[in-house]
Amino acid sequence: MKYLSLLLILLSFGSSAQEVFQSKNAKIIHYDPRKSFIVPYAVRCFDNALDFHKRLFDYEPTGEITVVLEDFGDYGNANTSAAPFNLVNIGLSPFSYAFETFPAGERIFSLMNHELVHMAALDNTSKRDRFFQKVFLGKVVPTSDHPISMFYSFLTIPRYYAPRWYHEGIASYVDTWMSGGKGNAMGNYDEMFFRTKVIEDAKIYSAQGLESEGTTSDFQGVTNSYLYGTRFMGYLANKYGPDQIIDWVKREDKSSGFFAKQFKQVFGFSIDKGWADWLAFEKKFQQGNIALIKENTITQAIPITEKILGSVSYAHFDQKRNKIYVAINYPGKVPFLAAIDLANGDIQHLTDIKGAALFYVSSIIYDEIGDKIYFTTDNNAQRDLNSFDLKTKKVRLLNEDARFGDLALNPVDKSIWGVKHDNGFSTIIKMIENDTTDDNSIPYSSTFDGMITLRYGDDVFDMDISPDGKYLSAAVSDYKGTQKLILYEIDAFTGFESKSQVLFDFDDASPQSFRFTKDGKYLIGTSYFSGISNVYRIDLSTFDGEGEGVEVMSNAATGFFRPVLLDSSRLFVFEYKSKGFQPSIIANEPVDALSSINFLGTKTAETHNFVKEWYTKRPSQGQGQASDDSISSETIVYRSGKEFQLTAAYPTLVGYQNFMGVGYKFNFSDPLGFTEMNLSFSYTPTQWFNSLSEDPFESNILADDETFHASIDFAAGNFFYRLAYNPADFYDLFGPTKRSRKGISGGIDWGTSLIWNPPITLFLDLGLSGFYGLEKSNDFQQLSYAGFDGNLYFDFYSALSYSYIKNSIGAVDDEKGITASLEASTAYTAGGVYPSLVGNLDFGIPLPINHTSIWLRTAVGKSFTNDLNPFTRYGFAAFGNNYIDSWNAKQYRGTYAFPGLTYYDNRYIESRDFGKLMLDVLLPPIRYKKLGFFNLFANWTQASVFASVLYSQNYEAGGGKNQQYFILGLPHPLGKSFDDPIWTDTFVNFGAQIDTRIVLFSLLPSTISIGMARAYDVISDDSYDEFMISLKLLN
Repeated sequence: MKYLSLLLILLSFGSSAQEVFQSKNAKIIHYDPRKSFIVPYAVRCFDNALDFHKRLFDYEPTGEITVVLEDFGDYGNANTSAAPFNLVNIGLSPFSYAFETFPAGERIFSLMNHELVHMAALDNTSKRDRFFQKVFLGKVVPTSDHPISMFYSFLTIPRYYAPRWYHEGIASYVDTWMSGGKGNAMGNYDEMFFRTKVIEDAKIYSAQGLESEGTTSDFQGVTNSYLYGTRFMGYLANKYGPDQIIDWVKREDKSSGFFAKQFKQVFGFSIDKGWADWLAFEKKFQQGNIALIKENTITQAIPITEKILGSVSYAHFDQKRNKIYVAINYPGKVPFLAAIDLANGDIQHLTDIKGAALFYVSSIIYDEIGDKIYFTTDNNAQRDLNSFDLKTKKVRLLNEDARFGDLALNPVDKSIWGVKHDNGFSTIIKMIENDTTDDNSIPYSSTFDGMITLRYGDDVFDMDISPDGKYLSAAVSDYKGTQKLILYEIDAFTGFESKSQVLFDFDDASPQSFRFTKDGKYLIGTSYFSGISNVYRIDLSTFDGEGEGVEVMSNAATGFFRPVLLDSSRLFVFEYKSKGFQPSIIANEPVDALSSINFLGTKTAETHNFVKEWYTKRPSQGQGQASDDSISSETIVYRSGKEFQLTAAYPTLVGYQNFMGVGYKFNFSDPLGFTEMNLSFSYTPTQWFNSLSEDPFESNILADDETFHASIDFAAGNFFYRLAYNPADFYDLFGPTKRSRKGISGGIDWGTSLIWNPPITLFLDLGLSGFYGLEKSNDFQQLSYAGFDGNLYFDFYSALSYSYIKNSIGAVDDEKGITASLEASTAYTAGGVYPSLVGNLDFGIPLPINHTSIWLRTAVGKSFTNDLNPFTRYGFAAFGNNYIDSWNAKQYRGTYAFPGLTYYDNRYIESRDFGKLMLDVLLPPIRYKKLGFFNLFANWTQASVFASVLYSQNYEAGGGKNQQYFILGLPHPLGKSFDDPIWTDTFVNFGAQIDTRIVLFSLLPSTISIGMARAYDVISDDSYDEFMISLKLLN
């Protein structure tokens, strides 16, 4: 079971052994005593950053800030939330340095600087904000069950409703200068990104297009928010001064809550104009850099294929097959391990990569003698080690949750080396090959030896081992971000000590992908040492650590990466393009001169005297504004109940049958979200008839005992408790699907993950429910059962649900995989037991066109009783969408949906047993560059077409519906007798649905769906039509 399952078990009742450290400004929490060593330093980083942002943004926190230190992934990351609580989550692992998309150096310092900018931007309040926080008793988090809450949320925390580029841009810009110029605002990759756009005359997204298209369909994904946001902030700071962008982000009494309006208030013109001005400046600025590069001869790269591969791993050369092995990830295709034919550029799919990383995809090595490729999966979590046999084409899991990457193979003893990240430390490890010839046994030991653990804050990456097995090369970064290429003596590793030499000090630039040549004479790799990523070669016989023996092998216009020596005259490289990395070949010869470029950040720092004011010293033991005496700590049992509190309360609108009403909802939670409760009350006056959603099968008279509604749900760990009286529903205001029911209901649900290995999951859910006063089926509104409202029902269910879904970059729906579920339930009432069973199996494969797939969806169900009551029959009808709704947009895929036959047709399907088969084809989405405004815009439109067949049987004593043929004097179409109790239905349908994703308040997703379907009763030849239109709020 994967690490997250373990965490859920530890916290399933809202408590586990925790160390809680309290400082004057924050509460620091972690679950592992091994992390105690870092807490004093983390507190000093936090206090220094918070004090700085208080001054910079005139910020005062609305409440205590909780910081969680965790180690759930192999690479560091962080996130911040300011509603309903102020919470910062910090991952201790080192960053991924692939292509220098992250700055090197100790991460708690830079993450605290960065995340607390988010906190200051989100949590800073004006008098107006504080007023509404008092009105609603807290900061409101929008929920789909009451979408009106999004308006309350905007009133209480307006700056939350801004695009990600705004938040990441200001955070990255400020943290760069807090770190003395190390970060995205001075990033080599950032300069390359925009320079390449200008060289290729490629599309640079508009401010709105970035959100609607750029962060979802581009190979760089959400990284574009950082790239564009930081650059836009850098342009504004350069032209108008850093104070102006700070004023834009500040939340003062006279400022506007909406970020775009505040921009105009500060700068005097719209964001669209500011963005257009920036793009004009950017093109001119980059043309200047391009002219500098052209002062020296540019190295020409010959593409192997016209295909741009998106993100790529390190490449390995198979000389006997003349192929390159590489893991790739580009839009439209599920990430995979590939073989590229150097002769013709053909790309062969070897196997999918589960859990591909955004830029480096996977860490891979090639065993030439064993004819195997070793690669990592779950690269965004805790990595697994796998092998791919080039002869048998079989994949094998060698070590689950190994937590190491940066793989290197010792060609002498076949040991696999790697870098393991654990508890914030980097350790070089070795895994020994087992001495066995059994094909069924694991070829490598399940344990590994730690060769050396670097001190906290230092990191090692991009390793390789010399052909003679004597030396290991590695890039090493210290806590300040200084990076060197190091040569270790393998025999000198003791587990605690090592012997090494510095090959070259690259300063702030990262030595990337240095690999030994086959003769062991050279190391060849890349670096942004001049500001442009070029190929460097180090002569191992003449290097002196000061630059002697280092040769420059290219002068790139964009950037070259991951070089591989093919022969004495050719180097394989990946050339950077605006859509990813292109496999190419350059000459294997040194260049005479190397170009350098100008940085926008440097220009700004020279013009505006703010760098020294923003620079924040990195604290060390005994330094900084916080001392150890200011921190109190004790090992306690974290109990969410102790921290449990009211977080917000607000008025609601509800629908109940054919009536409307008003109510109030109360939200409760603890800061970590382990325990949550929602309490709702509402009232529907008998005079408030709802003409918007009149159900002809519901009474237009509301009984006095149905005017009051109440519900409570409570979640604690794996348990969920619920109780409702005449439950009402906001979406019943619109119909046609109705979820409100008369009566009392309640239940207890429990769920856990039996397998948690995303995207592979297997969940077990158990539940017990009770119902009293039901007049119709709790699940099927078209099935009414008079005379049962006096019965007390109990329903026990158990369900297994399995999913293994794979999607490519840019996917808007599931593209490939399998899902399956099996649910058994047993209802009990008046001494009777009524069991039933329902199963589903869906299987999908991609089609040749990007983001197009075909799915086969199946469902079967059986009720094991002939008795009739609300729990012994199934009902089928309609798309299932309300005119305004919050459920999944594609309700037509539901087990009990049957588009074409509406809830209100004079024909309905009631079934004891059924089988259903659907063919579902997903067409590629159309993406919008700019359609709408910041507060309301469209992302994409996707169409799907489907056809299904439903076979069902129902039991009615005495013949039931079969008697109609006898009464009419007609022969039964199936040859049944008039008193046959089994009634058979066979229906087919076909239809289409078009979904358009829209975004509200800059970041809240919603969907507009339009569908049409026709259903046929195969037995009677009758046909039925349905038109569906639906707005899915917050979904």
